[in-house]
Amino acid sequence: MNLVKVKYFIFNTHHPNDGVNKKLLGQVSELNRLDLDVEMVLVCIGDAYYPSYDHLTIYRVDRVWTGNIFGWIKLFHEINKIFGKTIESLGSDDILYYRYDGPFPIYPPKSHRRGFRACKVVIEHQAKELEEFRLYNNPLMYWLEYLLGKSLRRQSDAIIGVTDEITRYEIAYAEDPTKPHLTIGNGFAVQSVPVRHAPDYDGDSLHILCVANVSRWHGLDRLIRGISTHNGMPKVILHIAGDGTELSYLQKLAGDLGISDRVVFHGFITGKALDALFDQCHIAVGSLGIHRKGLTQTSELKGREYCARGIPYIIACGDPDFPADFPYILHLPADESPVDIEQILAFAREIGADPDHPQKMHRYAEEHLDWSVKMRKLKGFLETLVGKGTDNGIQKPAPPLLPQKG
Repeated sequence: MNLVKVKYFIFNTHHPNDGVNKKLLGQVSELNRLDLDVEMVLVCIGDAYYPSYDHLTIYRVDRVWTGNIFGWIKLFHEINKIFGKTIESLGSDDILYYRYDGPFPIYPPKSHRRGFRACKVVIEHQAKELEEFRLYNNPLMYWLEYLLGKSLRRQSDAIIGVTDEITRYEIAYAEDPTKPHLTIGNGFAVQSVPVRHAPDYDGDSLHILCVANVSRWHGLDRLIRGISTHNGMPKVILHIAGDGTELSYLQKLAGDLGISDRVVFHGFITGKALDALFDQCHIAVGSLGIHRKGLTQTSELKGREYCARGIPYIIACGDPDFPADFPYILHLPADESPVDIEQILAFAREIGADPDHPQKMHRYAEEHLDWSVKMRKLKGFLETLVGKGTDNGIQKPAPPLLPQKG
């Protein structure tokens, strides 16, 4: 039997070793292991270094767009040509799968439209894009999304969302409730990281870790404000490992509140240095401001890494991949209030009483979050889409969750 051929198209501006790229490579590697023929087609800006991987083809485009609308148009035109070339290389039993980062190119290319292509097109969505572009105060992308987003969705053959909330939103945006769709949360290559050695919680200090490309919707300002109100023992120290647009604001906030000695900015770190930081910290922090994106659920990559490494964490939203009573996640209010540090300390004491919690979390990740689990579901969906499988995975029409425009 001929394998289903998939080209996974990504326009990527992320650090080569960050969580998004680990996700993409994990998906592609596991789908190939499951006997799909998957190639990742990566379009990146400039000379970013990517290690050599099987099933990876890289196209580089010049950094021509910075600060210049005509540069943006030229950039999107170059991406459009690569996008069209990729679609034209696929046949009727093949699939173009792409992670949606916005309405690129500027206009829907002819090769993307039904009737002008042979392959199926599947789009994976991570967010409610209009709300996200509004959050980031990005008027260009917002208006492109407003004007072109519906057409791009309607021309697709299927939609993937990482939460039910996002899937419903995208199907409603496409105004096509019969469109095949699937909700599949993000995964993680569980065996790619060690299980952490949990430090003793002696009551003198509590170390909290956030690993992220730090953005406003991570809500770390809420945690910093909470730390500033706690002046007793134990001393609470926040470690932030990562780059991001929000760092300068958080550094200023910590300084203004007089707690710069309690907020440590490590920058982007990986490998053994990151392993050591996990071993130093008692708990971690997930997204505390996802409501700023108009969401109530998340499928955040860092939460999967936290679980795989065995570090309990706090979060201010739901995550459908975990039961509501999962003992190693503390759910906080989804609002703008400072984090209640006494609640965090009680959580840390409770977790510290169970020395086996890292191994228990790791086992949960193996059984529920590993790419070997996630991609079996996606494989069945893609095979069915091109008539080579059963109807496993394809979901019935979702109730509408209309996007807000304007």
